[in-house]
Amino acid sequence: MTNPPLLQGCSQSAGKGHNRLPGQQEGGWAPRPCPECLKLFEPKVRNQLFCTPQHNAAWNNRATARGRVLTPLGMAARVTRNGTQGAPELREAGRVTRNAYNTLLRNYRDEDREAGRMPWAQYMLLRLKLGYEPLR
Repeated sequence: MTNPPLLQGCSQSAGKGHNRLPGQQEGGWAPRPCPECLKLFEPKVRNQLFCTPQHNAAWNNRATARGRVLTPLGMAARVTRNGTQGAPELREAGRVTRNAYNTLLRNYRDEDREAGRMPWAQYMLLRLKLGYEPLR
């Protein structure tokens, strides 16, 4: 006896496209803004954040590149309590990294505003409303 084939791709014969669970492919969700372009779109699945896969990739690629720069600065600033803890040279490093971190955050915020992207606080609120867990 052979096992039935797994659903692949957009198989409509079983009523489940893209191997989604029941309820995920129903549609009819309220339009929401795409974080990348701020245009309203109708999500095809409950937790869809972006209007196109290209916008999803652009947002995530930019976040990854920025994170590579911000993470070490933020960690150094944090472990020195923004330059108030540790040996004198560590305190100085903490102050320098805190200032660089804050400057980069402002630059990134301004860049996103000029490009017409969603602010990060609003993006995180949208993610949380859609059920994303920040620590996963």
